[in-house]
This record gives sequence, C-alpha cells and structure tokens, in this order.
Amino acid sequence: MDNASDFKTKAKRYSGGWVSILQDWMILILFIVLFVLCFAFDSRFRTTNNIMNILRQASFVAIIALGEFFVILTGQMDMSISATIGMVSIFFAGIVVQLGLPIWTAVSLVILMSALIGVINGALVVHGHMASFIATLVIMNITRGAIFIYSGGLPISGLPESFNFFGSGYLGFVPFPVIVLFIVALILYVLTSYTSLGRSFYAIGGNIEASKLSGINVHFVGIAAFVLCGILTAIGALGLTSRTLSGNVTLGDALLFDVMTIVVLGGTSLTGGRGRVFGVVIGALFLQVISNVMVLQGINSYWQLIVKGLILLTVVLVDSNTKRN
Repeated sequence: MDNASDFKTKAKRYSGGWVSILQDWMILILFIVLFVLCFAFDSRFRTTNNIMNILRQASFVAIIALGEFFVILTGQMDMSISATIGMVSIFFAGIVVQLGLPIWTAVSLVILMSALIGVINGALVVHGHMASFIATLVIMNITRGAIFIYSGGLPISGLPESFNFFGSGYLGFVPFPVIVLFIVALILYVLTSYTSLGRSFYAIGGNIEASKLSGINVHFVGIAAFVLCGILTAIGALGLTSRTLSGNVTLGDALLFDVMTIVVLGGTSLTGGRGRVFGVVIGALFLQVISNVMVLQGINSYWQLIVKGLILLTVVLVDSNTKRN
C-alpha cells in the first residue's frame, strides 16, 4: 500500500504541476521573449527578408538536430554526424557531376549510405556494447578519412541549378526549406506520439531494463534510432549542399556543436527518456535568432562561439540539477 502511494506521489510530481509545464514550455517562452525584444529594438531584424533568412538557415540544421534527438532520446549520442554530412555532400556531388546519374538516384544512394552509417553505429553500441560516444567517434574518423581519400579534400562543383531550389527556393513567400522542415517535423511528431516505435524510444531512454521486461525489442529500437539519425542527417546535408551547388567534405565540421546545443536547448535530457520534436524545432530557431542578431550587430564570430558555449553549459547544468532533484 505504501509503495502504491509512493508511486502515485511520484507520478503526480512528474506528470503535472506548474514546474513540469514550465520545463516543457520554457524554450518556447524564451524564444518568444527573445524574438519580441529583437523585433522591437532592431529595425534590421524585423525586415521580411531577414525573418525569412532566419527560417531558411534554421530549417536544415533543425532536421539534422531532429536526427540526433532520437539517438539522445534513447540515452545515447552520435558524434559522427559531422562526417556523415560531409560524406553525403561529397558523394552526392560526385555521383551527379562525375558519374552523370540523375539527381533522384544520387539522393537515394546517399540516403542509403547515411542509413548504413546509422546501422553500423547502432550495431557497435547495441551488439558490440561500446559506449556510443567512442563508437560514433571512431566511425566519424573512418568516414572522414574515406571522404578525404575520395575527394582529395577538394570540393566537387557543377551541380544543376535546379537543385538550388531545394535549399534556397520559395513556394509563394515561404522558403521551401521551411516547408520541408514542417513536413519532417509533422511526420516525426506522429511517430513519437502515436506509434509504438516512437513510445519505445522514450521507454528505452527512461529505463532500458524495464523496457526489456515489457517486451520491447531494445536491440531493434536502439539501432532504429541511429538509422533515423542517419536518414535525417542525409536530408539536412542535401539541403545544405543545394545552397552552394557543390559537394564539400568539411560542410558539417562546424555543425556538431550547434546540433547538440539545439537538442538540449529544446528540452531533451542528455540521459534520455525526455524530449519533444516541437522543442527541437524551437531550439533551432532560438539559436539561429541569436546568431542572426550577433551578425547584425557586427559581433565577432569567436564571441558567437563563446555565447553558444555558455548557452549549452547553462542548459546542461539546469537539466542535470533537475534530473537529480
């Protein structure tokens, strides 16, 4: 009887109350406050072109962050996404420009390649019992070495002009990347909210032993998280590649930190089991607004790194203390 009472008390604590609501919606509140302040005090910020640029710049990074979100949701971490972005970019350009294959064939091939990286990462972690940080770091280095051997470290240019629409086009007044993000986020919301697989990601991140006892195939779900990360990383990498119409092995080198910051900023716990698709999207917009304002104010890019680092440090500290309490 006492155990049941204790369980009900904990369930009430973690499932409701203003503290829980504040944690769930904190990033949205902060984003609204930041946006309103920037809109009110900087005339350059509130131009339509600038707002559309913020949305466009955040879209594909947000899609990549959504991939990392699923891995972190299961209590793991994928450090190989930066190399995967470069792999997708350079091989896509090579397939189209050097081999002369159609764009959709190249898209399919690089998505499969990225998914395979996810399978390897997942297998090393789930079946090889390696720490995800180490396993994906190893795969990152192997992948990076392979793409540098393939390209010699040089970009491959000459992609068709029509491909630029994917990363820079508009449908009406809305940037096409924003529409892509909306579709991807909607699909992932349905996946996490209304499917057993989506709920399994949360279950494994919350308590893997309890998940096993409840009949969840933890091996399949664990690998599926890495595969999903690979697929979404490929989509984001293709969008980033389309903006310059050239493949580049270093395209993702500066994105890993931003992606991790976005996921944690969006309310995802680094220990797994808690997070929302909506939060990741808002986290991407929040970080992009900060970067945009600093650029408009002429602030040195090195200061931007410091600000982003302090944001991540603060969010992780808050998450750690919240989890402990």
